[in-house]
Amino acid sequence: MDILALRPVPAAAVLMAITRRCPLRCGHCSTGSLPGSEEHPGEIFQRFAGTFTPANRPELVMLTGGEPLLRPRLARSLAETAARSGARTMILSGMFFAPRIPAAIAGAIEAADHFSASLDAFHEEEVPRRNVFAVMRALLARGKDLSFHLTGSGPDDPYLRDVTAEIRREFHDRIPMLVGRVRPVGRARAGAPVPLPVPGGGSAAGESAAPGAETGTAPAAGSAGTVAGSGAAPALPCAMAAWPTVGFDGTITACCNQDVVDHRPVPGHLRLGHAGADDWSTVRERCLTSGTLRALRTYGPLRLAGAPPGRGYCETCRKLETTPPPHTPAAAFLERQVRDMQLAGGGVGFAGRYGCPPYGDLVSLGHPWRKHDL
Repeated sequence: MDILALRPVPAAAVLMAITRRCPLRCGHCSTGSLPGSEEHPGEIFQRFAGTFTPANRPELVMLTGGEPLLRPRLARSLAETAARSGARTMILSGMFFAPRIPAAIAGAIEAADHFSASLDAFHEEEVPRRNVFAVMRALLARGKDLSFHLTGSGPDDPYLRDVTAEIRREFHDRIPMLVGRVRPVGRARAGAPVPLPVPGGGSAAGESAAPGAETGTAPAAGSAGTVAGSGAAPALPCAMAAWPTVGFDGTITACCNQDVVDHRPVPGHLRLGHAGADDWSTVRERCLTSGTLRALRTYGPLRLAGAPPGRGYCETCRKLETTPPPHTPAAAFLERQVRDMQLAGGGVGFAGRYGCPPYGDLVSLGHPWRKHDL
């Protein structure tokens, strides 16, 4: 499944954070999850998934948390419901159960189309790497579509060099990896920056939180999809304003940035509805037709707000109060051009813009067309 290639396509997928709870206590956790964190009735998520139809559904449903496999029966039910409409499902897990795969968790993983393991220096303090590898080997032997989500302090992080090299050796380049930077979101924001553990002891100073592809970080200037123009505010299109995100309480936002998902009230231009009241068709229509969201996907928040140099990308978006430009034929053309530029970059292009650029090509491992000379 080339999941990242779909990232610029509005409403191509929906993210569901089905619980904030997690048995791990990783210092960089973007959701600030704990074993007793909030958890809402599964019926909210089941009701929303039940509104998918073969004629109107997302291509992909991503189940996240917290730790989604703390609710294995709900995860399995959502995957089976999505499958009946023709949608595919992905589960992202912190692997708390490794090296064993309990029966209920095995059933949830089997029901999903893709399974991804989150791995970084913080996770390894709680779940040894060898245990994670044991589970991934077992799933790979069963023919499961797999990937790794990795995070580190940046391109020079020795942990990333070590873990990516070992995964390539261990799994013979058969499992792709999405590598991102940890950032100051969630638990990492409380107090001083959390030092990143590194192999062999010591620490590497760095930001702390979650992969940029999950927290909604700004694309790099000059990356694919950047729109040239004059003026102080650069045009940096936001691909993150494309996939609806169902938060822990069922609130649906247009962005997966954790500050957006957690903040109440949600900024009006980023709120798409609620899983307990709205159906997929309605949420999809709002995502596709909102003038502000279309402008964010085309120009980005800095250009839209006329922000001065140095203004924070996501902060500017959350505080946005401007009226979007009229949706003229020229604006529609530019919107298509930006989307097509991003699509042309594929998953590798997306990983380079929002992840850790030197490792962007690792998302293509395991693809049939992949050249084994990297």
